[in-house]
Amino acid sequence: MINLSTALYVALGGATGSVLRYLVGLWLPAQNNRLFPWPTFTVNLAGSLLIGLVLGHLAKQSTPPPHWQALLVTGFCGGFTTLSAMSNEGYLLLRHQHYTTFFLYFAATIGLSLLATGLGYFLSK
Repeated sequence: MINLSTALYVALGGATGSVLRYLVGLWLPAQNNRLFPWPTFTVNLAGSLLIGLVLGHLAKQSTPPPHWQALLVTGFCGGFTTLSAMSNEGYLLLRHQHYTTFFLYFAATIGLSLLATGLGYFLSK
């Protein structure tokens, strides 16, 4: 059965994360986005660090506050980070035959996101 209270926390976090992702896209210089998808790269790395920090912090608590994981991890980080935009940008890079940029973008995003999550867990200890 769906817990409506938890669903509302996810919705609140998701809306906030999505709006912040949109603002990051406006904040980073538009001319650089054509060469490398900096906004999506930035939010994916920042979100990976944040998810590690939050989950590491919650894991230390004997009774984590209810709804924090729903609000911050599932909601905020889920709305802030984006695999679908990364996939679209990768497709466009391939379509325009920017193979080196495509490879660097995907390798750096996946590799550095994993490192950022691990760093978040480490820093939360």
